[in-house]
Amino acid sequence: MVELRRNFRKWWQPPRKTIDRPAERRVTVLELFYDLVYVVLIAELAHSLAINVTPAGVGGFAFLFVIVWWAWFNGTSYHELHGNNDIRTRVFTFLQMFTVAAMAVFAHDALGAGSVGFALSITAFQLILVYLWWRTGIYDPDHRPLSRPYTLVYLFNALLYIASVLVAPPWRFTLWGIALIFSLTLPLYTRTMGRRNPALQEEVERTTAASPALVERFDLLTIIVIGEVVAGTIRGVAGQDQLSWTLGIAAGLGMLIAIGIWWIYFDFVSRHPPLPGISESTRWYFLHLPLTLGITVIGAAVFNLVEHSGDPLSAGVRWLLVGSVAPDFGLHGPVNAHAPASPRLRAVVPARRNRDIRYSGHYPGIGGYPSVRRPVAAGNGRAVTTACCLRDVDLDQGAGGGTNGSSGLIRSRLS
Repeated sequence: MVELRRNFRKWWQPPRKTIDRPAERRVTVLELFYDLVYVVLIAELAHSLAINVTPAGVGGFAFLFVIVWWAWFNGTSYHELHGNNDIRTRVFTFLQMFTVAAMAVFAHDALGAGSVGFALSITAFQLILVYLWWRTGIYDPDHRPLSRPYTLVYLFNALLYIASVLVAPPWRFTLWGIALIFSLTLPLYTRTMGRRNPALQEEVERTTAASPALVERFDLLTIIVIGEVVAGTIRGVAGQDQLSWTLGIAAGLGMLIAIGIWWIYFDFVSRHPPLPGISESTRWYFLHLPLTLGITVIGAAVFNLVEHSGDPLSAGVRWLLVGSVAPDFGLHGPVNAHAPASPRLRAVVPARRNRDIRYSGHYPGIGGYPSVRRPVAAGNGRAVTTACCLRDVDLDQGAGGGTNGSSGLIRSRLS
C-alpha cells in the first residue's frame, strides 16, 4: 500500500510552482493534441461566417471567436505555468478537450438554436479552470494571491453561463458578454495587484513572461488559422460542379494570400518572444487576438471568392476581404514592435530604421512601399494599407457582370 501511494504521487503530481517553470522546454505532443481540437472549433466558426456574410454574421463571429480565443489562451497558459508530465495534467487536459469538442458541436449555430449547448459546454470548461486554479493556490503559496481572483472570476463566469440558459436571447448573449468582459479585464487587475504589492510584483512578472514554448504555441495557433485560408480555398473549389480557368485563378489567388500571410508572420514575428516587461508581454499576447481573428475572417472571404469565381462578388464579400486583409497585414508591425527586431529584418534594412518599419506594419518589398525615412505610427501604416485596398474596391463599384478573362476575374475578385 505504501508503494502504491508512492507511485500514485509520482503519477498524480501537484501543480507545478511558477518558480519551477523551466526557462527552456519543447512543446509536448499533449499540447499539440490539445490545439488539434481548436482546429475543428475554429473551422466551425469560420464556416458559419462564410455562409453568413452580413454585419450581424461578422459581429457574431467576432464575439464567439474572442470567447474561443480566450479559452485557448487560458488552457495554454495554465499548462505553461503549472503543467507536468504526469497523469493529472493529461486527465485535466483531456477534460478540457471534451468541453472544447462540445463547443465545436454547437459552434455553427451558437447564437441560434445551439446557444444552450454552447453555453453548457463553455460552463463545463470554466468549472475545470475553477478547480485547476483553486488547486494551484493550495500547492503554490506564492501564486495564491494571483490564483484566487482567477478562481473567483471563472466561478462567477460559470454561474453567468448557467444563468444564460434560463433566459431567452438577447439577454442570454448579454450575460455571455458580461462574462467575457470580466475575463478580459482579469489580467489588468492582476497587474494592479503587483503594483500595490512589491512582493507580489515578482510573481506577476514570472507568470507574464513569455517562454520560447509559449511563443511556439502562438505560432501553432497562427498556423491553425492560416489553415482556414487554405481550407476555404479547397472548400470553394470542391463545391464546384465544373472546373474552369477562372476557378483555378481564383483558387491560386486564395493560396497566394495564405502563403503571403505565412511568409510575413513566420519571417518577422515567429519565434521572437516579446521584449522584457509586463506591459510588453501583455500587449504582445493580446495583439495576437485581432491578428488571428483577421486571418480566420480572410479564410471565410477566400471561400466566397473561390466559390463565386467568374461572378461579381457581393459588396459584403468585397468588404469582408478588404476589411480583414488590410488590418491583418498592418497588425504584423505592432506585434513585431513588442519583440526584438527580427534577424531577417536587420539583414534587409539599417538598424536605425527597424523599429520605424516594424511600427508601420510594412516591410521592404511588400506592397511596393519605399523604406520609411521617419517615424510612422502603427495606425498610420495600417491606414495607408487600408486606403490602397479601398481604392481597389472603388474601382469595381461600377463594374457589371462582364468580367470575362483572367484580367476581369482578378479585378472583380480583388476589388
